[in-house]
Amino acid sequence: MAQNDFDLLISGAGPAGCTLALNMAPLGIRIGILEKDVFPRQKICGDALSGKVISVMKRIPGGVYENFLANVEKTPSAGIRFTAPGGASVNIPFSLSPDPQQPAPGYVCLRKDLDQFMAEMLKKHPNIELLQRERIDNVIIHPDGVRVTTQSRILSSNVIAGADGVHSVVRKSLQADAVPKKHFCVGIRGYFKHVDGLHPENFIELIFLKKLIPGYFWIFPAPGGLVNAGFGILQPAVLRRRENLSNVLNDIILNDPIIAPRFLNATAIGKPEAHLLPLGTRKFSRSGNRFLLLGDAAFLVDPFSGEGIGNAMASGEIAAKILADCFSKGDFSAGSLAAYDERIRH
Repeated sequence: MAQNDFDLLISGAGPAGCTLALNMAPLGIRIGILEKDVFPRQKICGDALSGKVISVMKRIPGGVYENFLANVEKTPSAGIRFTAPGGASVNIPFSLSPDPQQPAPGYVCLRKDLDQFMAEMLKKHPNIELLQRERIDNVIIHPDGVRVTTQSRILSSNVIAGADGVHSVVRKSLQADAVPKKHFCVGIRGYFKHVDGLHPENFIELIFLKKLIPGYFWIFPAPGGLVNAGFGILQPAVLRRRENLSNVLNDIILNDPIIAPRFLNATAIGKPEAHLLPLGTRKFSRSGNRFLLLGDAAFLVDPFSGEGIGNAMASGEIAAKILADCFSKGDFSAGSLAAYDERIRH
């Protein structure tokens, strides 16, 4: 096996891992990002980019936000519509005094395109190396560093950041991982064309149906005339009902009195897909000796809205500030990295 050495290893090149790497790049340290897939790659997601995503992106050095505005296909969204189980709706704009001359406060962007864009931004930095099709087998912490074994090589670094999703190998290697099912939500989404009743300013929609509460049904207007539609529901409810989620989605679209009229002329594009979402209701240490966890690996999905991208990128930004201090002191101990947990809880 080949031997590679980095100052910082990041497992996962999604929004959390890329945000961390791009914020750390100006320090000049050697950064290695391990990604088990190959870009461009698809991720099951609602595709909505909140104001939190945009705020974090604006602070990433190197003109990332400006590049995003200029080069990524997206649908601008000016607000959110909530619909109650009885059918009553309320529209809430993201800004009380919108300026049509300014960029939108939020967007809907296919996750494949967002992740591809973030990965492309890494190429601007010679001290960042993106290693694709590198699946981690295990992570071992030594007194003087971290050793990571993949299927093709052994890598070493001072510290590792696990941004490798809900099934994080970094987390499972370094922490006991028996997590109660109440901390997971299952989301299923499909793509459709010709959905009726969309807001003229592309408000994203959260529709609270009686059969899904405390989950909800969503309708997000995506680029190219697509609509990302689906629902989220707590994992224990899925296991209790023993229902096929694709059948539930199809039944809602065909028969629900609020949803069905809007999908009367709709055409499904591809098959619906489901994904497990780790909710921020879990309390545990997201850092330790020479490691920290980001995004879905750290259970940061908002338990009310179901949003994951905003908190994932925010965790990457926070991790960069904590790690910059660690590198300046040469201290990657659990005590030094505990400040990350404090910031994440806040």
